[in-house]
Amino acid sequence: MIEEIGLLVEEMRGAETHIAEQAVEHLYAREVLLTFGLSRTVQAFLKEAAKFRRFEVIVAESAPSDSGQRMAKQLQEMGIDTTVISDAAVFALMPAVNKVIVGTHAVMANGGLVAHTGAANIAAAAKFHSVPFVVCTGLHKLSPLYAFDCDTWQEAGAPSQLLKFDELSFDTAGEADAHPHGSAIVDIQNPGFDYVEPGLISLFITNIGGHNPSYIYRLLAEYYDPQDYNL
Repeated sequence: MIEEIGLLVEEMRGAETHIAEQAVEHLYAREVLLTFGLSRTVQAFLKEAAKFRRFEVIVAESAPSDSGQRMAKQLQEMGIDTTVISDAAVFALMPAVNKVIVGTHAVMANGGLVAHTGAANIAAAAKFHSVPFVVCTGLHKLSPLYAFDCDTWQEAGAPSQLLKFDELSFDTAGEADAHPHGSAIVDIQNPGFDYVEPGLISLFITNIGGHNPSYIYRLLAEYYDPQDYNL
């Protein structure tokens, strides 16, 4: 068991390097790329490509965490031309984009993604405008589980990330007290993840090469014993 854990650790350490080595095969000069959130794997991928290609990256700010802003700053420090946009502007700018490059939280058994909230909207916009949606991920994120909808493996974030508690005052019944804008019941939903269907994904770039979502079941057979599917 210790030996297997050691192999997994080595794979995780080298995943970003192996993925980045494939960047030149997938990116071309003068392309406009769109990314979302903060991903070290995507950073390494774009950094390696920037050594041989000149391109522009559009980064969605990824509210409410604004991790996209941090991503944009780090890409700019690498010498990559970067533009930050609001999440709401993604659909409008998608026709000007050549590829969408994102990371993910997990790759599910059917080839779908559990990714940072907002990824599903970007994937749908890319599909509508026929823009390739490419996912950079190590195979240590491969899961034998299935996600059938956006609530299967959901995690709720704190409501205060979207609306500060001091902006509204509440009584014991949970209703807003007298407020300049009137009384109201506030129901705040702050999901942490989105489920992206495999039909919206064009390509997975992994540490062992590029694969279509339909090939994920073969990778599962190599990485998992069938008895391990249900622990």
